[in-house]
Amino acid sequence: MSPHTWRRSTPHRGLAALLGLLIAGAAAPLGAATPTYTLEALIDRALNESPALATSRAQQAEARAGLITARALPNPEIVIEPGRLVPRLPGEPAGASTALSLAQPIENPRLRAARSASAEARVVVALAETGVTQSRLVAAVRERFFELLRLRAEQQALQEDLILTEQIRDRIEVRVRAGEAPRFDSLRAEGEVAGVRRSLEATRLRIREAQVGMRQLVGPSLESEFELGTSDIDSRMLGEADYLALRRRVEDRNPEIALAREQWSAADRQIALERTRIVPQLTVRASHEHDPAARLTRLGVQMSLPLLDRREGPIAEAIAQSERARVALVQRRFETEAAFEGAWQAYQVARSQVQAIEGGVLARARQVLAIAEAAYRLGERGILEYLDAQRQFRLVRNDLIAARFDLQRARTELERLAGR
Repeated sequence: MSPHTWRRSTPHRGLAALLGLLIAGAAAPLGAATPTYTLEALIDRALNESPALATSRAQQAEARAGLITARALPNPEIVIEPGRLVPRLPGEPAGASTALSLAQPIENPRLRAARSASAEARVVVALAETGVTQSRLVAAVRERFFELLRLRAEQQALQEDLILTEQIRDRIEVRVRAGEAPRFDSLRAEGEVAGVRRSLEATRLRIREAQVGMRQLVGPSLESEFELGTSDIDSRMLGEADYLALRRRVEDRNPEIALAREQWSAADRQIALERTRIVPQLTVRASHEHDPAARLTRLGVQMSLPLLDRREGPIAEAIAQSERARVALVQRRFETEAAFEGAWQAYQVARSQVQAIEGGVLARARQVLAIAEAAYRLGERGILEYLDAQRQFRLVRNDLIAARFDLQRARTELERLAGR
């Protein structure tokens, strides 16, 4: 949304902007400049500094360490058994007796390949999980950014309303003192001023809360006070061609579908690993015994035979997990497609609201307000009609601000689902 689009929604913007700058200058320390961040700058900082994304990347490192473990060769085992030979019959030699044995497991190449494939699948799953975290983080930063823009626009509008209502109150007090208006008009105008001040203060608190939320997303190094730049915002309305292009990307680029797909693949590789573990395992053994009377050397092979335990349980568990992952992938595709269609409908609704309000509703409300103000000054209408016209104008203007935010929020959801 371009800066010019935001300017059309409120009158007297230049005066209110000047007042906002004066207030900010008075509140800021001398020589301290408030930094300004564009949307892309905040997203880049979040990708580099976000604690949530750093945690996900640490999980990638853990998965890669598991791959090293899966590829490791089994260690040999050596046993040394010193002892002493004591003869049972007289005349036989006595002395030290030592036994030395060595065992080296010989791993089946198929088992090693299956274990490595399963570990590689876990690495890919960790990468896909990071992709999901990154996609959600970018979408959250975008939504928080546009929420801050909405709150800033509301604050700007309320500042203008406060100036206008205070001017109305001052004029009414002059008329009340001159006896041209009842005291009730002054009380009503004072109530309007108090209401605008309360709304303005509440909006300032919400802005502060939104800034804290942005720091939680981006990282603790983000300044507590910052301004927003709108130069990189794409204000182009999405059309049917954009819908089709995004719709095609959902299946191929959606991070959550990609994660579910990789989890299914990892579950299938786990099945292959459990089935490969049935293959008999070999261990080569060599031993040497030395005593005063003789030396004995042995060389043999030890084999584990899968006769009693055929690993039916682990294989059945792996098959069940694979089926669950497959069903989860189907469910994720359905939910993502439904969410995409819902986001597109929300975008169309918000777009129609923005176009309707900008196309004439706001202009008519402003015209009605001008007529009511002129009629009040001429004494043809009372203060109630004037304040009611002003209130109606505020409602329309706030509806436009909210519709613009809904438009960007729906677009953010569309791009998240499309993997952008």
